Amino acid sequence: MSNINISEGIKWGPFTLRIPFIHMKFRAGEFLQGLVISGATAFAAAPMAMKLGLSFEEAVALSFIAGTLISAGPIIFGEPMAPGWVTPAVPIVLGALAAAGYYGAGPCVEGVCQYNPDAWRFLAAMCIEFSILILLLGITGFGKVLVERIPRGLKAGIILGAALAAFYQVFYEDFAAYEAQPISMTVAIVLCVITTFSNPFKKLALKSNFFKILGSLGLLPGFVVAGFVAFLMGEVVFNIEWGFKIPDIPGLIVKTSPLYLGLPSAQMFIDALPLVLIGYMLLFGDLVTATEVLLDAQKNRPDQKLPIDLNRSHLSVGIRNLLATVLNPFFPTQGALWTGVHVVVAERWKKGPDEMPSIFDGIGSYYLMGIPFLYFFLPFVTLMQPLMVMALTLTLILTGFACAYVAMNIPQKNSEMATALLIAFFVTFYSAWVGLVVGLALCLLVDGLEEEPAA
Repeated sequence: MSNINISEGIKWGPFTLRIPFIHMKFRAGEFLQGLVISGATAFAAAPMAMKLGLSFEEAVALSFIAGTLISAGPIIFGEPMAPGWVTPAVPIVLGALAAAGYYGAGPCVEGVCQYNPDAWRFLAAMCIEFSILILLLGITGFGKVLVERIPRGLKAGIILGAALAAFYQVFYEDFAAYEAQPISMTVAIVLCVITTFSNPFKKLALKSNFFKILGSLGLLPGFVVAGFVAFLMGEVVFNIEWGFKIPDIPGLIVKTSPLYLGLPSAQMFIDALPLVLIGYMLLFGDLVTATEVLLDAQKNRPDQKLPIDLNRSHLSVGIRNLLATVLNPFFPTQGALWTGVHVVVAERWKKGPDEMPSIFDGIGSYYLMGIPFLYFFLPFVTLMQPLMVMALTLTLILTGFACAYVAMNIPQKNSEMATALLIAFFVTFYSAWVGLVVGLALCLLVDGLEEEPAA
């Protein structure tokens, strides 16, 4: 039989529900990897939430909601992709929140800064516009056309702006956090950059399975080593508590949901628009990357036809963002791709049905079968609490490097490179609106508008 559909689920509309342990089989290897990698990244959003005025308990609830909705991608909507944040948009959004006086507003006590409901109304405006845009472009299929029409200089400038904004956030805006853990932060950054981007390390990985596995674990090895260094050097103190605790979801909803705070103002929708457009462009790039990885893997697995459908992917992300808007609007945590996990699962799946019968078995196991027990388990929560700033720092640094890599490869002319640099500068140090307007003017007057050759 040439085409075996191993992971049939329950069809609903254009989507497919796959029930864990029934339509998704448990795989111990991917589950354990997901457990440790999720442990390193689960609370990366918490420091950001606390700088927007949430308590640590409310930040845990925010991470729980974001993580649960992300795992709904493959489980409830049937997406054959490992979903994640629209990570490159994070530093740009943080910069916009800081410029508006919402992010990190003093006084801050133990990482918790001043709460301003307008910050969450502004985030709600982003989520509402983002959801509408994704759903419209998904239904009409116009997203691909829109992104292909973006000039190379503008595209490179936005992505380079995400890189610059990430480095600016770590080494300037939040440098006090770096100074609080200078040794362990340095160890973490150096190790993670080496295992992720170093060409000498990649050559070692080609010769050694140990280094290959090490590289596939993303930020985890550097994070673990740096955690031990932080403890040994006295840069962190662990206060482990035992038992289980339900995240403070009601408190989070009251402080962040538009159902309680009211709808954003018209000006907030206007200010959010360029951030949303940038977010969509970055999201579409993730969708293209995810699709190419799957199509490459599909060549080796004629026994399972992958259900790749970009229109359905748009609808999935749009619905997840709408749900997040109602509960806790925290743009841009509902994206389409966690690149590292997606590549690792696809590479394992392409080796054959003996290695992984269905790609959904691997994705489901990596996402802990959709069971968010880590957020309830106090030993894990309290272990991660002093390390969550480090997790956020590593996320931003790796995002910055990845965006810089991508951005530098897009321009084909010197004028496009100059345009990209100027756009990145204005996006980072002024605003997304200024960056987009300047970028369009430069593309028109300096680069000239050209049709990109078909791929």
